[in-house]
Amino acid sequence: MYRTTALLLFFLAPVICLSQDPGKSPPVPKYSVPDSAKFTISNFKVTRVTGMGKDEVKSFEIGACVRVPSSEKPDAGWPAVLFISGSGSQSKHGLQGSLDLGSHELLDAIANAGFVVMSSDDRGIGDTPLGQDGFEPADLGYNELIGDARAVLDALLAREDVNKARVFVVGHSEGGLTAPILAGEKSLAGVVFMAAAGRNMYDVTYGQVEDANAGMAKGIRDLNLKIQKELQDAAKEDREPNFEIAGTDPKLVAVVKQTWQSVQPIRKWWHDHFNLDVPAIHADLTCPCLITQGASDFQVKPDADAKQIMKNLLAGKCTDATLKIYDDLDHLFKPCNGRKSEMNLYYEDRRVDARFITDVVSWLEARAE
Repeated sequence: MYRTTALLLFFLAPVICLSQDPGKSPPVPKYSVPDSAKFTISNFKVTRVTGMGKDEVKSFEIGACVRVPSSEKPDAGWPAVLFISGSGSQSKHGLQGSLDLGSHELLDAIANAGFVVMSSDDRGIGDTPLGQDGFEPADLGYNELIGDARAVLDALLAREDVNKARVFVVGHSEGGLTAPILAGEKSLAGVVFMAAAGRNMYDVTYGQVEDANAGMAKGIRDLNLKIQKELQDAAKEDREPNFEIAGTDPKLVAVVKQTWQSVQPIRKWWHDHFNLDVPAIHADLTCPCLITQGASDFQVKPDADAKQIMKNLLAGKCTDATLKIYDDLDHLFKPCNGRKSEMNLYYEDRRVDARFITDVVSWLEARAE
């Protein structure tokens, strides 16, 4: 029984963020502009309006940065890229506590190729607060995160040095769902999907729990999955779960209640995600798309996700879609060196794969011509 409780509580967490602290604290990484930089970088704030109060506009400031090429600006302006990070608060450079996701390596390379590149601090990290004054963490849903990215994109599109017809969006993990949503709204020049889900988060979440339970005894596995489905259904339908889904034994009921309580901080986030029509979002895209994924990624799957995005795009309006799957690369597009990809590898000092960076930059350059 206690194994069931622990298992459910543990495997809810990876759905929200990329990793958990491995216990032994590695050094906290810091970003510095590389010596080879052909760009300047500056920090600024984006006003994020969240609603109207009785006497004032409700808003807060998003911390962001922009890389601007040092070369002479083209007459029509520079092509530009907005980078949207995945779930779990990370800085504008892809840093999350002692974890270096490596996104700054890609963004530096794109800027060196002559693009204006914009990225931002997620809520609750760096220069971005959790929200406006009085904002409750449990009120943070996925729709709020889409709104944050939309505000930063608007700031990019408002720049006079940017070619409005050559603005791309690059989205990693959860950002790989936000990216096509915004591209569809703004008629952008292209989308780069990095380790994005081709399925609804409902299926990704349930699949992660299925994988985690694969080695358990059948009875425990079936019970865990039954509870997991009920909790996900309850969040999707915005209702309380059936706390007797696993039986009327008080200990089992307590397990379900305890696990449901652990869902509350992400209940709204789940609700927003679970009600999206992901294939329709992909099918509506008309701009060029590059889908990329590491073959060793354990958070999303090449067949179920990257290849599914490709199918969704080609079944819709997109006529320029490219799929690239990289052997031995994980969710961060870093090499596993033949090892099974696990969260503890994320804390190793590894670089983002050079082949992947070159492919993304080359694809952007070709579409920006």
